[in-house]
Amino acid sequence: MSITPCPSPLPTALRDEEAVQAQRNLYCPNYDACLHMVVKRGWEGWSCRNCDLRDFRVGQPDVREFAVSRPGGWDGN
Repeated sequence: MSITPCPSPLPTALRDEEAVQAQRNLYCPNYDACLHMVVKRGWEGWSCRNCDLRDFRVGQPDVREFAVSRPGGWDGN
């Protein structure tokens, strides 16, 4: 699946897991590409609200489990 990353800017950063779950698709195959784009553009916050993949889910794990399983993820140590 190849869809160009298309994150949408938000005026502020998302500060809690519920907000992140509501605004972003953490399980998207383009998530890392979107995150890279957001960092390069210096956005405070962003969402997947205008993306065609915003509802695409495959093997959706728990958010905390997913965060620590990502390459370079925080493991608490």
